[in-house]
Amino acid sequence: MLYLSKPEYLRRIWGSLQKDGSETPVGEIWWLFHEKDHSSDLSDPVSGTVTSVDTLVSSGNLPGKTVYPILLKTLHTADRLSVQVHPGRDEGSLFKEETWIVLQAEAGAWMMGGINSDRHCFLESIRLGRAEEVLNRINLETGDIYHIPPGTVHSLGPGLEILEVQSSCNITYRLYDWGRTGTDGKPRQLHLEKGTEIIDWSSDGRPVPVGKHGVIDNRALDICNYSIQYYRGQSKVDPPGGSLFFLVSGSLHIQKIEIHSPACLIADTNGGVFRLEGSGYIVEPGGK
Repeated sequence: MLYLSKPEYLRRIWGSLQKDGSETPVGEIWWLFHEKDHSSDLSDPVSGTVTSVDTLVSSGNLPGKTVYPILLKTLHTADRLSVQVHPGRDEGSLFKEETWIVLQAEAGAWMMGGINSDRHCFLESIRLGRAEEVLNRINLETGDIYHIPPGTVHSLGPGLEILEVQSSCNITYRLYDWGRTGTDGKPRQLHLEKGTEIIDWSSDGRPVPVGKHGVIDNRALDICNYSIQYYRGQSKVDPPGGSLFFLVSGSLHIQKIEIHSPACLIADTNGGVFRLEGSGYIVEPGGK
């Protein structure tokens, strides 16, 4: 069976989406998530039956020992994100990798990833407020796709809409925040001690290009714990059981129900089928 997920809108000081007249814009839309005490609401588009990701995981109708292993979100940036790093290079229980698919990019858009200096120089650049001098800058265009392994220092610039596929782990260590303040007028918390312990300091510690023009090179993406497949045009699509489908453009039809983009579906262990007239991505856990 296929379920339609209800998105949640998260306000961020760097966000670009204005919603409900709030001073703080929306920067992230969580299309499918599962945390310990909270998960996405789901509905059957045909019958209207309502459930949740947590309920389906608990009943064995979605993969995951305790939580569904994928978090799917879109990022909408009007300003730079913090310079950050995610855990997972060691054998600890925390693990977070993510893949960025550039849905829209303004002219001159960019990301930063990987460090072109040693630990001492990096920390000194942070102290002096010049972290950008020791980070690799990568120009971005619509359709570019990068994978960010654990331990990779990275940041995202303004003028972007990103589809982010990531491990179901919401741990981020903020290393540098460009000297700005949060909504309370105070500098946002940094996590330098924890963050620097998990950084990949090698010359290859940078984002991995895994696609162009929106098309995934799955030979490059076999380094991660999920697979991503791009669909475009008019076609019949049958997502495997336990997978997600994110509708980027156009519409899809489940029996006589029409769903317009953007939207996110999840298939229970029995899978499902729909007719696509547009484009989107299937994300399936367990790609590695």
